[in-house]
Amino acid sequence: MKKPLAWCVGMAVFLVAGFQPATAEKGNADPSARIDALMADFWKDKGLQPRPPIDDATFVRRIYLDVAGRIPTAEEARKFLDDETPGKRPRLIDELLDSEGYVNHQYNWWADILRINSRQGGGQNVVPAYIEWVKASLRENKPYDVMVRELITADGNSDYDSGAVGYYYRDRGMPLDNMANTVRIFLGTRLECAQCHNHPFDKWTQMDFYHMAAFSYGVNVRNQSNLFSEVQREVQRDKEMSRQEKNDLRRAFQEIGRPLRNRPEVSYEPERLPQLPHDYQYEDAQPKEKIEAFTMFGDNPEVTSPGARLDEYAAWMTSPENPRFTKVIANRLWKRAMGLGLVEPVDEWMDDTAAVHPELLDFLEHQMVAMNYDVKGFLRMLFNTGVYQRESVADDLEDPTAFAFTGPVLRRMSAEQIWDSVVTLINPRPDEINWKQQKEIELREAGMDMLTEALNAKAPEELLADARRIAERQRGMQEELANLQKQQVKARQAKDQEKVRELARETNRIRTELRDQIYESVYRPAFRKANLQRVSLELPEGLGSVEMKPDMLDDNGRPNRELRRQLEEMEAKLIDLEMDELGITDPKERRGYAGFRRGTISNFARAANLPSPAPAGHFLQQFGQSDRETIENAETAASVTQALTLLNGPLFNSIKGSYTVVARAVEAAETPEAKIEAIYLSFLGRLPDDEERALLKGEFEARGEAFYQDLGYALMNAPEFLFVR
Repeated sequence: MKKPLAWCVGMAVFLVAGFQPATAEKGNADPSARIDALMADFWKDKGLQPRPPIDDATFVRRIYLDVAGRIPTAEEARKFLDDETPGKRPRLIDELLDSEGYVNHQYNWWADILRINSRQGGGQNVVPAYIEWVKASLRENKPYDVMVRELITADGNSDYDSGAVGYYYRDRGMPLDNMANTVRIFLGTRLECAQCHNHPFDKWTQMDFYHMAAFSYGVNVRNQSNLFSEVQREVQRDKEMSRQEKNDLRRAFQEIGRPLRNRPEVSYEPERLPQLPHDYQYEDAQPKEKIEAFTMFGDNPEVTSPGARLDEYAAWMTSPENPRFTKVIANRLWKRAMGLGLVEPVDEWMDDTAAVHPELLDFLEHQMVAMNYDVKGFLRMLFNTGVYQRESVADDLEDPTAFAFTGPVLRRMSAEQIWDSVVTLINPRPDEINWKQQKEIELREAGMDMLTEALNAKAPEELLADARRIAERQRGMQEELANLQKQQVKARQAKDQEKVRELARETNRIRTELRDQIYESVYRPAFRKANLQRVSLELPEGLGSVEMKPDMLDDNGRPNRELRRQLEEMEAKLIDLEMDELGITDPKERRGYAGFRRGTISNFARAANLPSPAPAGHFLQQFGQSDRETIENAETAASVTQALTLLNGPLFNSIKGSYTVVARAVEAAETPEAKIEAIYLSFLGRLPDDEERALLKGEFEARGEAFYQDLGYALMNAPEFLFVR
């Protein structure tokens, strides 16, 4: 069968450049080659020449940064450069897509889009579970449409297995904002401008906004309160009880339930509908009128009952028939690989929006559907194209909508990529799953389950008796705390800071005594009545399991010091095994390496495993990490602070430490030339060229061993280190 001319041209470009065909994906025998054919026609029509193909050194560094979010180690770079077998590029792409590095890198991207804030108030339990849910979804390569449906229809509580409730928890109490964010993220449309008036630049009306808001307006996020609801209703109905007694019992129940206060539940109340604002000024409805659900485009779903409204909304949102859902994610992922979208901005589509290459965007949309929304498969297709494997374009992009993609865009690393690359220079296991963090989350959730089960085992009259005892203790505390507060005011006025601290310690002691009383008099008897024994959680391979008993919970319902100590002991065992693998036998060296590893686990973990956004002053914040207040608001512009951090900050001292990855690579090299190569591979993923070798040889002869550290310092501060080339 004769092949179409476009196919032949595309394959010629692809094969002449030395690229290996991609693994076939459902829907097209070779979708990567088809993309290259479309681009070849596109360049020919515009009279453009594509950028030259990149060499292996540029490829290995680029693909590590784009897939795993970090630079390769010297060992990883050398292994790839020395490999002379056919198909090594597709193999490396597959290897990285299946790595934990991919999970970390993709998580950082989604955390920015979804505005995941691990420091969110009241989110001590639900946000960690949400974070792990996102990571688990990426790890298992959950289809994109399934992931979005689970986010939009999330209900239940913050259990480890239903962490998607964090999506609504992020915008709790702000259903209108949540809907606007949902439409912007998944449909690429700025509907928020229509919340207060008809959109000034697009067709959307204020009525469109409220029609859309009606679908998810009934989602309700609140702290669990059903444990005491029955007995509290009885208290409120008791006509013989004074108002003061009722208030005292209410405060007592709040204190008893304090360990469970950060375990929110998400429910859907279908009868709740949004109301138009009081100053609604258009003629199609009256102010404060309740508005029914209606989609902004496409076929309006048939809602068989109010309770099915949210499910139908999610089904409409993620349908292949939705005119924007698939196109938007295809465009986002194209930008992920190439540095710029076929449509820019990626989240401001209008009726007259035109892609740089409409036929290509249509093909990408078709492929996403044919792949059943397999994000890894889609990225694999893009990374295996000749377009991706060309030299980057460094032109000033005054008009992004006119960019011809003759190669990917040259771009500075994100804050997370820079940090994670520094981590790679230091931490010998940068991509290791943070099992300790996972187990702490599981233990917190197990503890919550224990507390809930224990309180549910008590009859209402028992809970009321508990509340009366605690209320009596609280009344006795009030006078003590009020007196301490007065003394603190006087001490501050007298600027007696020591007295202020002493009074604060006394205040905390009194409150701690109350919490201890609650734990001993309310929860411990409840544990016995519920016959709670222990919870067993599996640890990483070779470490067995950890068992948590009810008495291993502190007064916040979290693992106590003893249980955390057990996890630290398990961590120490893993470090011992690591040293055995490395052949470190000298006791003094083992102590030094163990201290180094504990430090790297705490201080040099991947950005995805750190609290985010990072605190003020942290490297990630200095280099532009998103503050997670708005969607994708990270910054990559250079600053004086960044330059000073790299030049004068303490970071390089950590990189050059005795046990770091780069230090061990240099130490293992036997000649000055080999040591210089190890440094170049570590920082830049390539070997020095002939001119650089000649220059560096002279510098080494003049300066000796001290030169190695200076070379690493110079390369870390070179523009080549900071850019995705």
